Amino acid sequence: MFTTSKEKLIQNLNEFSKNELVNYSFERNFDYGPPHNNVSKISPYLNKKFITEEEVVDIITKYNSIKTLNKFIEEIFWGTYWRGWLEAHPWIYDHYIKSRDDQKNLKKTGIKCFDYWKEELFETGYLHNHSRMWFASIWIFTLGYSWQSGAKLFEDNLLDYCPASNTLSWRWVAGLQTKNKPYIARADNIKFYTKNRFNPKDQINENIFSSFDFDETHNPLECKFSDYNDLKQKNDLCVILNNNDLSLNKVLEEIKLDYRCVLFKSPQKNKLKNKFQSQIYNDICSRNREIIIIESFQQMLEWLRINKIKNILFPYETVGKKLFNDPQFLNQLKSLKISYLFYLRKWDRNAFPFATKNFFKFKKHIPDLLKIANIRDKNLEN
Repeated sequence: MFTTSKEKLIQNLNEFSKNELVNYSFERNFDYGPPHNNVSKISPYLNKKFITEEEVVDIITKYNSIKTLNKFIEEIFWGTYWRGWLEAHPWIYDHYIKSRDDQKNLKKTGIKCFDYWKEELFETGYLHNHSRMWFASIWIFTLGYSWQSGAKLFEDNLLDYCPASNTLSWRWVAGLQTKNKPYIARADNIKFYTKNRFNPKDQINENIFSSFDFDETHNPLECKFSDYNDLKQKNDLCVILNNNDLSLNKVLEEIKLDYRCVLFKSPQKNKLKNKFQSQIYNDICSRNREIIIIESFQQMLEWLRINKIKNILFPYETVGKKLFNDPQFLNQLKSLKISYLFYLRKWDRNAFPFATKNFFKFKKHIPDLLKIANIRDKNLEN
């Protein structure tokens, strides 16, 4: 289902925009099964910035007015919102890390839809968003497993895994994100939105009461980011691409800066995720000028030393995506007299300050955020 070619991805998104987006608001909640042609399936690429939000919106607005794209654009901003919300509430992710575990002995449950989705997850690395909600609800409220173990299952297997979206979505289903308002999977809803493929009547728990104690002592942290105005003053500059941002080098090309480029290969235990990642990296290398692939911190430090790099641009590391923002590694850079900067894209930089509360308050800012990103309704201009 998932191409690993940027050229093919853009072609697919153009076709989806021309043929499917007009029906998106109505069709998006239906799970027809693989290959899920009624949804865009861009999430594995967006959360690594293999393709950026601006690129996606620029493509879809070629064929549709922004007003008709409201639901789809909101879906794009959900990912932004979750990342921003977790930036303001990092202790939530810390709690998850401390309590997550693996659910042992995952046998067939006899609930046909659930067993099917589990196998689809393992085989494809993907589930339709509506099915993720049903799956999580059944996992927690019918099977009695912890939400943390379910979040860990998705973490280990989803191609589009994002710490913020995954952790907070599981909390939402459990009734933690919206206080004691869990998401309840219902048989008639599953039957309708799978077009009668499944009907777990009398198999799932629909009588749910959620009661959690909430820690109200923390206030959201204020978003503070580095100033990037002096990028043009940097000499002997190296940009480090990694799964936090696989196209950050394009930012430097836009402002016409010379740079060296390293692609840091993050280890993946899951074979499907490792294959997908490797093929994406191959595509990046084939499309860009010489890029060095490096697989360890020590190899990275040695390469930087030999090539006399003086300045590094890292992708910004949001909560749950820590990679290079580690005191020990950064001290080693300082010992080599290398300066560094963690660069947050303007899309996130502009949106995160509005993501401290609920999404309904956040989405009021979407029209202004689109204007700031210089995204116009091309159909009104023609």
